Amino acid sequence: MGATQKTLNSRTSHTNHPSHDKASRKIFVLDTNILLHEPHAIYSFQEHDVVIPMTVLEELDRIKDSKRDVARDARVAIRALEAIFHDATPDEISQGIPFAKDNKSTGTISILADFDVQDSDKAFADKAGDNRILNGVIALQNRRAPREVVLITKDINMRLRAKGAGVLYVEDYRTDQLIDDVQFLTKGFTEYKGSFWDNFEQVDSHTTGSKTFHMVDREGLEPTFINQYLN
Repeated sequence: MGATQKTLNSRTSHTNHPSHDKASRKIFVLDTNILLHEPHAIYSFQEHDVVIPMTVLEELDRIKDSKRDVARDARVAIRALEAIFHDATPDEISQGIPFAKDNKSTGTISILADFDVQDSDKAFADKAGDNRILNGVIALQNRRAPREVVLITKDINMRLRAKGAGVLYVEDYRTDQLIDDVQFLTKGFTEYKGSFWDNFEQVDSHTTGSKTFHMVDREGLEPTFINQYLN
């Protein structure tokens, strides 16, 4: 997924590739607004490695007790994270917890201490929340190269500042398009050359009400899916 792609397609919810080794997995760093937009967004990336900056947890904590509409979403996100990290040690939390206890899921989730970034990795000297997150992303990018470190945020200005600070991969997040490699999806129809009915020796037809149904032998069809159109 290139950094110029406007929409992040949460690819990790689409296909499972247990053979993916660590080097082939991407590292997704989630901004606070992602978890407020979709409290269970962490599970959209579970083929890869998800990183939650400490600043994000602090912001969720401030929001959860507020009277804002997003307070509920903040609490749901916190409960989801607590369920994963409940029995984990500090070392396990920083190194990454597998999403699946059966180890069939290739990805992990961890918490990044973005307040403890080395000066050599910092793009911003102040301690503002967004700047701490960006410093953490840059530190990961330097530390985990050549693996792709992708910042996921719905904040347009955050995306611009991230790119200006040197973050190589910055993406939006949308839950309405879950497949990244759309070229591998079925088109939803199969087109036959010539007359469609010439592919079958026998067609059984019957009428029910105002509708006519035709039954044909599947041997004359290409592989099809439920609700797929044949033309």
